[in-house]
Amino acid sequence: MKILIIAPANEQLRPISNSIFAEMKNRGCQVEIFEMAIFYLNCTYFQQRLYKLGYRAAEKIYDKNLVAALKTKCAEFQPDCVLILNGAQIPAAVQKFLAQYKVIAWLWDSIHGGQNLSNVIDLADEIFCFEYEDLKSLAAKNKFARYLPLGANDKIYFPRECERDVDISFVGLASKERLFLLNKICARACEKNWSVKIGGIFYDDKHFWKKYLFRRRQPALAKFLENRIFAPAEVAELYRRSKICVNINTAAHKSLSPRTFEICATKSFQLMNSGQNSHGLMDFETDLATFSGAGDLLDKIEFYLANEPLRKKIAVAGYNSVIKNCTMKKSVEKLFAESKILRGVTND
Repeated sequence: MKILIIAPANEQLRPISNSIFAEMKNRGCQVEIFEMAIFYLNCTYFQQRLYKLGYRAAEKIYDKNLVAALKTKCAEFQPDCVLILNGAQIPAAVQKFLAQYKVIAWLWDSIHGGQNLSNVIDLADEIFCFEYEDLKSLAAKNKFARYLPLGANDKIYFPRECERDVDISFVGLASKERLFLLNKICARACEKNWSVKIGGIFYDDKHFWKKYLFRRRQPALAKFLENRIFAPAEVAELYRRSKICVNINTAAHKSLSPRTFEICATKSFQLMNSGQNSHGLMDFETDLATFSGAGDLLDKIEFYLANEPLRKKIAVAGYNSVIKNCTMKKSVEKLFAESKILRGVTND
């Protein structure tokens, strides 16, 4: 079986793509990855400015070269089917070329999350959704889809005994909800002398004034922030060192994110915002703790920092649930079990 994976050319998403690639190879499949991004996400600042002014010549050349490279890849590899990961970074010219293949789309964002996924949805023969709520929306468009969460890579996110020398940690990208809550945490941390470590891209440090503006607008948060992309192994180690791993999901998502599973996979205690639905994968009463609003978040941080035995009990329960239901291996197994395309290729 030959599966060509079309993956986003994105440093933060690459570990997820590589995890799926590895699990497919472990199943005995012949798999290759072709990374790509739309022009706007892979061009210079000057080209972006011209693009906003309506200049499209550079984009046409970029897309032409991208399709040529993909044609060469397909001619050499001769895939039986194509698996598109994420979906939003597929230019229209590439979608047209891929129409000749059986295409599976595994969407990593909500169709209501701001990314334009309509072309990939129309192209795909089979759709698997990261966001459970999208199943109804796609059904209304006469598109049948299945729910398929992104499990944790348990070869990276696994437990290891070490000192829990960080009171509170968070790793992720900036959003309105996260900035508000993290500032509340950091302000309280300054009062209580908590050890806090926050990682992720919160501003573009290529421009010195953006760092200055961020520090001016978010003074408490700036004290604890490492504004960079953390490698998966670094993230896993930070979780292992943390007494409380805070998980703040954005408003666009109501289903569990990979972060939920990754924290638990390291056997670490997780405090997550309420409003998510586990769809039977985890038990929010035993596997993690939830909070509702800034006041509740701060109260629960103080409560759980003072209750190490309870944190450990919850962390163990969360770990057991993830290993049973929510690893990347489990996700790929479900993909193969539920994809008619992959089952059909298997029987050839």
